[in-house]
Amino acid sequence: MRWSDLPLDPNGKTLRQFAGIWLVFFGGLALLEAFGRGRTNLGISIGALALVVGVAGLIRPGWVRLIYVGWMVLAFPIGWTISQLMLVVMYFGIFTPIALIFRLAGRDPLRRARRPGVESYWTPKPAPADLRSYLNQF
Repeated sequence: MRWSDLPLDPNGKTLRQFAGIWLVFFGGLALLEAFGRGRTNLGISIGALALVVGVAGLIRPGWVRLIYVGWMVLAFPIGWTISQLMLVVMYFGIFTPIALIFRLAGRDPLRRARRPGVESYWTPKPAPADLRSYLNQF
């Protein structure tokens, strides 16, 4: 993903979905703070924020556009970093050890190793038993 892929001009449906998720997430956070942790004032404040932004975004999606775009711009570097780290972990943690094991075991499924004394590396393909098998690919 590149910076140019960021949705800087989202449509109304996306903004409504964002407002609904905002309402659910911050509403749940408000309930957790108020009833779970006993911080009533903080819970009321977060709940008010959830209601104001969530309901306003559901009624008029354009009102939450700035919040949505800001959120996406702030989250982009985190997502990019995590995806790059996951690629590095997969490459050096999974593929490289498997390749080393295959190389140490002498596995060569593509028969790329040189074979001295061989005139050709061509492998003949067996002829089909029935020509109609060409029509049945699977």
